[in-house]
Amino acid sequence: MRVSAGLCFQGERLWIFQRGPGRRNAGLWEFPGGKEEPGEDPAACLVRELGEELSLQISPPQAVHTARWDGMDFTFLRCRALNTPQLTEHADSALVMPRELLQYDFCPVDAPVARALALHAPPLRHFFWDLDGTVLDTYPGMVGCFCRAAAGFGLKAAPEDVLALMKDSLSVCVATYANRGGLSSEALLAAFREEERLLPPEAVRPVPGIPETLEILRQGGGHHYLVTHRDGLARAYLRANGLEGMFTDVITSESGFPRKPAPDSLLHLMRVHGLPPEACVMIGDRPLDVEAGANAGMLGCLLDAEGRFDGYPCPLRARSAAELPELLAPEPLLPRRL
Repeated sequence: MRVSAGLCFQGERLWIFQRGPGRRNAGLWEFPGGKEEPGEDPAACLVRELGEELSLQISPPQAVHTARWDGMDFTFLRCRALNTPQLTEHADSALVMPRELLQYDFCPVDAPVARALALHAPPLRHFFWDLDGTVLDTYPGMVGCFCRAAAGFGLKAAPEDVLALMKDSLSVCVATYANRGGLSSEALLAAFREEERLLPPEAVRPVPGIPETLEILRQGGGHHYLVTHRDGLARAYLRANGLEGMFTDVITSESGFPRKPAPDSLLHLMRVHGLPPEACVMIGDRPLDVEAGANAGMLGCLLDAEGRFDGYPCPLRARSAAELPELLAPEPLLPRRL
């Protein structure tokens, strides 16, 4: 079975439609179209389907993408809407800017197309990275250091509990255990930092796939920036892994900016390097990284390998670093011959 779907632009915006109740994928959004009839090509099918289903007249459509899903072959075609569509089968419609497509839940076959449109309006070129758990797999070392620091005060710390608290924030972890032991957060944090400084930088390794991802995005014209709450150890860790040269600029705690999700450090980098927020994205392993990006006016991407934050609303999310190049820099939708 062959299906045509329309990317129907009206000026800079395009039409999307919500599938009605009782239909497959009810409530999800889609690009309109339908099944080809015998003897039809994708363009003729789209003209007919949009006329029948939406009373929508369109300019001659151009194919820009093909996909196979659930045994069906889809052709996505770009066109101009020449009038306002009339709903007959759909629950709702919206005329949106391409970047706004990220705010909607699309049918599975439409979602990659929506993301490709959104992320080329304009393309993302400036990648802001968190360090711990995003660029470097520091958590195993951090958990071990914290457990040893806590033991020095007679506190038994369960590694999984420590990791869960650290995924909220280090300060939450320190405050929780300091409260349990009746000691000051400052003393426990100082003991943790001392343990951490004994950890050889070469013992801290990159998150799997990160070196390759950084290089792929760089070769595609991207620039990388690091924003971390760590001190100068951040640079030592990067240097030990041959990654320091990947970053155009690095912000550490020594820069004196408020902690994320405050946007100050991100805004500083955008101002110093003349970066438009619509071409930037903040990538991190915790919601506070995404929130920092939003507070700075840029997109956020959650790298959540363990699914700890599945319930957190974030339109750009990945389970592994290897997914990030395709997620953040999808191929543009260009006219093609079928």
